[in-house]
Amino acid sequence: MHLSPKQQQIFSMIVEGCGNKEIAKRLDMSTRTVESHLQRLYDRHGLHSRAALVAKWLMEGGVPCTVART
Repeated sequence: MHLSPKQQQIFSMIVEGCGNKEIAKRLDMSTRTVESHLQRLYDRHGLHSRAALVAKWLMEGGVPCTVART
């Protein structure tokens, strides 16, 4: 699964259990921008949820990168 650098950051925080508001705060962006990144990922891979996104990543052998908490 190809992820842009920003999508990788967002994905890593999803794996940590962060919600959109926390992701937005930590990355200094709007919640709507986070939602847009997620929607593009869902659309590109035919998915409809965070759980499905993580499951697909894991099934493909992916290991999420870690993002340091600020």
